[in-house]
Parts: sequence; structure tokens; C-alpha cells
Amino acid sequence: MQTAMSTRVLITGIAALFLATGAARAGDAELKQYQQQKKDYEQCVKIEGVNSPRCTELSDFDWDESELQPTPKPPARVTVAPPYQGPPPIGWVYAPYTMCGDPPRCSMGVVNVQADGLNVRVAPNGPPVMALVNGTPLYPVGREGDWLLVAAACDLTPTWAWSWNAGVPLNRCWVYF
Repeated sequence: MQTAMSTRVLITGIAALFLATGAARAGDAELKQYQQQKKDYEQCVKIEGVNSPRCTELSDFDWDESELQPTPKPPARVTVAPPYQGPPPIGWVYAPYTMCGDPPRCSMGVVNVQADGLNVRVAPNGPPVMALVNGTPLYPVGREGDWLLVAAACDLTPTWAWSWNAGVPLNRCWVYF
């Protein structure tokens, strides 16, 4: 029994040595490939210059000897406009019924109509969902033709009245005391 166990241990040890030697040889082959590619790259740069397609292809290699792996290509860069960071839009208003609060930038406007309120719609020329009293400050968020997508520049509160022409609630800025 003792000899059978000793034989297994001996065979396992020899197998481990063979595997380690094979792995070392595979590592040596990678190292030689690395060294050859680095040498080819350096010669290419001397002869053709850094920007040549062949040199670029040769340079697509991790020059750190610890890993010896091809360098993954970086993901494509995408430029995206930053998202709107202000208050949420409340809807669309007809631009000629607003007045610019700070010309010429017009980063803020106010409601300015010859009626009780300005209708706020779900889409340009769509159905109204509320109305705003004159003087309500607005932030323009977007524009489509004569229509502005706006956000309220104050906290809105109901007036408990209704817009006569659209049948929607009339809102105003909340006044804090």
C-alpha cells in the first residue's frame, strides 16, 4: 500500500514538472514573439514613420512585458450634449405671447397676453392642460417654429379660477411670506 501511494505521488510530481516546463516554454515563445514584434515596430518607425498603417498595426500590442497581450482598442468616443439640468418642462406655449426677460439671450421670459392667461399645451398647437397668468416667469427649454417648450421659473399654484376659452385651470406663481 505504501509503495502504491509513493508511486502516485512520484508520478504526480513528474507530471507537474512536465506541465510547468511546457508552460515555461509557451511563455518563452510569447516572449520571443513580443521581442520580435517590438523590434519590427522600432524598425518600421525608423523607416516609414509613426503614422504609417503598418507601424500602427505593429504598435497595437501591449509593450508591458508582464502581460504580453494585444491591447484592446478603446471604445469609440461619442459626444453628447449635456442633458437639461433645470426644472422639468411644463409644456408648450405660443412664443409671441411671451416677452423676453433678458434680451438678447432670452434665457428667461414672462407671460404677456391680452387675456386672463396663456394656455400651456402638451404639444405645439396641441390640447391645453393649464393656463398661466400674466407675469409668470418661464425658462425656455426648446423651440419648434413659433412654439416654446417651457419650464416654470417659480413654484406654480392654482388660482382656483378657470381659463374661459380653454376650460383649464389658471395657475400663478406661489408667493412666499
